[in-house]
Amino acid sequence: MITLNRQSSDPLYMQIYTQIKNEILNGTLKEGQVLTGSRGLAGILGISRNTVDGAYSQLVAEGYVTPRKGVGCIVMKVPELTVSRKRLKKDATIPPAPTIKKESSVIYDLTNSSHTSDLFPKRLWKRYTVECLDRLEKETKISSYQDKQGELYLRKNLLAYLERIRGVHCDENQMIITSGIQQSLDHSCKLLSPTQRTVLMEEPGFHKALAVFHNNGISVQTVSVDESGLVVSKLPQSSNVCAVYATPSHQFPTGATLSVSRRYELLEWAHKNNAFILEDDFDSELRYYSKPIPSLQSIDRSDCVIYLGTFSKTLSPSIRMGYMILPPQLLKGYLEKFEEYNSTVPLLNQYVVARLIETGQYDRHVRRLNHIFRKRLECFLAELADVRDKVEISSNGTGQYFLLRFSQNVEQKKLIEKALEHGVRVYSTMQFWQEKAACPPGMLFLGFSKIALEDIPDCVKRLKDAWKAWL
Repeated sequence: MITLNRQSSDPLYMQIYTQIKNEILNGTLKEGQVLTGSRGLAGILGISRNTVDGAYSQLVAEGYVTPRKGVGCIVMKVPELTVSRKRLKKDATIPPAPTIKKESSVIYDLTNSSHTSDLFPKRLWKRYTVECLDRLEKETKISSYQDKQGELYLRKNLLAYLERIRGVHCDENQMIITSGIQQSLDHSCKLLSPTQRTVLMEEPGFHKALAVFHNNGISVQTVSVDESGLVVSKLPQSSNVCAVYATPSHQFPTGATLSVSRRYELLEWAHKNNAFILEDDFDSELRYYSKPIPSLQSIDRSDCVIYLGTFSKTLSPSIRMGYMILPPQLLKGYLEKFEEYNSTVPLLNQYVVARLIETGQYDRHVRRLNHIFRKRLECFLAELADVRDKVEISSNGTGQYFLLRFSQNVEQKKLIEKALEHGVRVYSTMQFWQEKAACPPGMLFLGFSKIALEDIPDCVKRLKDAWKAWL
């Protein structure tokens, strides 16, 4: 029996559809039964035939009934679900969300994962966005899928830039535009040997790269780092290793630069062991007191380097754009494995970045960043000068952060909590060590990409007040 509630916000056809569907599901209407004709049901309910037809059409579309000429709508068999949905209990089933201090309590966030808003080239980005929209429309690309490797216009301009700044040598067909370092690593994992599933990583190292390897079923072994970068002499001489992940130009997070002799030793090791080197060149352009040193890929003569780069540190992490350069022997596998893929990077953004590079504005932007970050670093060093006998600062004039280590034995957690009480968020270095016990207890990670120069004196004063027991 169908009843209609004319005061309900649900349309009448939906009320009819819902009641008939429920009768089929609970067995009131059996398989093979014929529904009352739409004309007859409309007369019974006192509504238009079109309303009933609308309900029956929805039932037909979802497969609850099927129309049969000369007969009407016949009820179909609907399989029963043998497993009932279990409701999750509110107690121990789901772990509670961690308690996080309200953002309002944070005055200065010493992160390196985002920038102060004035560092983004907003004026140029707006101008080139309009210009590139017109160009895309003329080229009839504005509403089409793009090649998996990314826009050739960007790849050509980017390659010219990398050849000049980083010494990179390759063909534009070896370059793939990605949505960042992690996607580049994810692609690389799918191209590495299916039988050799071990990667060597620096210790300490980039924890987000580690997550990618684990999610691809790759085991990770660590190799120590010293003041000259990765200790190549500690690499296994014969192994089942498929690759080494390294940050030779600016080791993350220690800031060390891999020495020239070790670079050649690493390349020789990779050649002898039939392994690849994943060179993460994430912020090599940001050097304040010297020119960027050539990439490891620039001296590779055995084609064993997979070169990875990103625009997150120079433009913005929110544009989600990076790139990778594959050695020739991996390119064929990439083209086969990713044949049905399309690029995940917005085409308009690729055109805008290509235009920035082509016009020389990207070079000017990087020079501006280097000037600003150098001033910020020097300000931090000056403000901390009177406590340098109590803390050690690790920075070689690169990147957007430094490590601060206390001479006294104090836990990171305590230092972080005290800083937050005074409105400053600083970060633990524990996440960068796979062997947590090896991480120095009194070492912190302080970034300066999100703090204005004029705010640094007040920020350091707050930190000194927070840490006065150890300074």
